[in-house]
Amino acid sequence: MFAMISPHPPVIVPQIGGSRVKDAEKTKKALEAAAKKLRSFDPSSVIMITPHGEISRTTVHLYSSHVFEGDFGNFGHPRLKLSSKGDPALSRRISKEAEKKNILTAEIQESFLDHGTMVPLYYLQQAGFNKNILPVAVSLRPLRELFELGRAIRYAVEASEENIAIVASADMSHRLTKDAPAGYDPAGKVFDERLADLVKKNDVDGILDFEPRLAEEAGQDALWSIAILLGALDGLQVMHELLSYEGPFGVGYMVAKYEVR
Repeated sequence: MFAMISPHPPVIVPQIGGSRVKDAEKTKKALEAAAKKLRSFDPSSVIMITPHGEISRTTVHLYSSHVFEGDFGNFGHPRLKLSSKGDPALSRRISKEAEKKNILTAEIQESFLDHGTMVPLYYLQQAGFNKNILPVAVSLRPLRELFELGRAIRYAVEASEENIAIVASADMSHRLTKDAPAGYDPAGKVFDERLADLVKKNDVDGILDFEPRLAEEAGQDALWSIAILLGALDGLQVMHELLSYEGPFGVGYMVAKYEVR
């Protein structure tokens, strides 16, 4: 019923970023609004697509644990912890649908959450969401193959007749400024402007056919998870909106929402 694109920098979690969060105020407000809208649909589970999980060049990993937990110890805050119940039944259904499309998946029992999942989950839980999640790690496969995985997710969800939401965790270029985490490359700004425009227009083919060299030079981890999200929405009547974009710390943050009519 609902999908969203969310960035995942721990600095936008107030307990971590502190006063620096004000420099990403547009992102914070957009995430709060999108999380509140997701919560209003009361999904039984949220599929969390992350580019920081068990990443493979051949296989999509589905996290089939019954419970998940994680902390921000890698970011200096080990006492800041998140936990959630899982949805192994949905994981199995997605795996079966993916198999029909000859997409290689593997269910894994890893229960520790990565920050690509935890940052958007933090905002969801702050909005009152307290039900199941299903983390799905992207695979470094061609975008159109990941789009087909998204379609398999849609079929699995429709077969379950459950109310499901999807979050594509995605940071854009990591090379926007000279003090950016991955250094500076002028391709970063070009990539972010182009992808934000494609998302704003909901130009699916434009995203799936995005120039690989530009994406690599920009140092991004957005296209894979967004391609899966778009596949899950394929064929549905969707109201979409780009809520915000900014790059305050040398990394591009974009928030967008998709409401199924």
